[in-house]
Amino acid sequence: MRVLFVTSPGLGHLFPTIPLAQAFRAAGHRVRYATGGLSLAAAEAGFDVVDVTPGLDYLPVYLPQEPGAADGTADHPMFAEDPEDAELATLFARVSGVMVDGALAAARDWSPELVVAPPLQGAGRLLAAALRVPLIEPRLGSYDSGARLRTLLRAGMEPHWARHGVTDEPPATVPLTTLPPSLTALLPEDRRTPGARSLRHVPYNGGAVLPEWLREPARGPRIAVTLGTIEAQWGGIAILGPLMEAVRGLDAEFVLTLGGGDPELLEDVPPNVRLVDWAPLDLLLDSCDAIIHHGGSGTMLTAAAAGLPQCVIPRGSYQQTGADLLPARGIGIVAEPGTLGAAECRTLLDDTRLRENARQVRDELLAMPTPAETVGRLVASLG
Repeated sequence: MRVLFVTSPGLGHLFPTIPLAQAFRAAGHRVRYATGGLSLAAAEAGFDVVDVTPGLDYLPVYLPQEPGAADGTADHPMFAEDPEDAELATLFARVSGVMVDGALAAARDWSPELVVAPPLQGAGRLLAAALRVPLIEPRLGSYDSGARLRTLLRAGMEPHWARHGVTDEPPATVPLTTLPPSLTALLPEDRRTPGARSLRHVPYNGGAVLPEWLREPARGPRIAVTLGTIEAQWGGIAILGPLMEAVRGLDAEFVLTLGGGDPELLEDVPPNVRLVDWAPLDLLLDSCDAIIHHGGSGTMLTAAAAGLPQCVIPRGSYQQTGADLLPARGIGIVAEPGTLGAAECRTLLDDTRLRENARQVRDELLAMPTPAETVGRLVASLG
């Protein structure tokens, strides 16, 4: 079977799909990606990739500006404290829209028998309908699990459906969810996906030649700090300045992954903070006791798979629901960047309730069907 994965141009959208793609390939199926931007990194995982938007700068797509307008990121749905579903749908209809023509051309050239695309990548749903093949929709986390956002995105994509003459839906759509049951139970009703099949979140963060410091056991308590890639590259790394000063002298090592962010935005970094441009998060967390992060779903689930307490700095639309889930389940805390300091770090390291709850959620994840098991069941059911 030929399986085409269609993902949005961001590592947070690509990486969660890689283990499922690997499982399809290991089962003997042919796998190809149709994507663009940062998600062309699928090639580094060994997959054939079609660049559906060659040469396109995605920054103006994500952050369109009128001539002479201010930056405006504070009000942008990727950074707003609590954006409406309609705002997110408009954003991802725009991102998906620029990918439609290239993705559809790639699909028609290759004739896949199955399309896999997260709900916020509207081009995947369109081309599955155009080719009359089943669609697998892996939810990437808590923010894209609800039916309302999916419906709004479909409406925002309507001009693209019309100009390609596509009127029907895919012949079958199978939703997948990577959220463990206890987190799903805490979601608002409109964020749930009734009938979604469970799929274990298997962390994929790319490979690396391990540096010596990461191969050796940590010499004391270690806390990972990350803002992902998009937030960091767009200047968000500066919000960690107060934390850097607050942890000076604390009996713990902090590993801050810059994710492409400019270290010059952090003044006078204390000696117990190690700055690294990038490290595979799952491997880093193997050596850590806790994590402080932006709340991205992939980061949240990777930390959950490691059984670690988490502190979330809610920084936008993807993070809002996750920031609600973690304290509700008792596996994390939430802090504002300006006040996050030594007290919160001590809580992460010393609170036995947080640590026990985190282990329980890890065990829930381990009980969910693996990508290999899921592929076998999907193929059998779509047979």
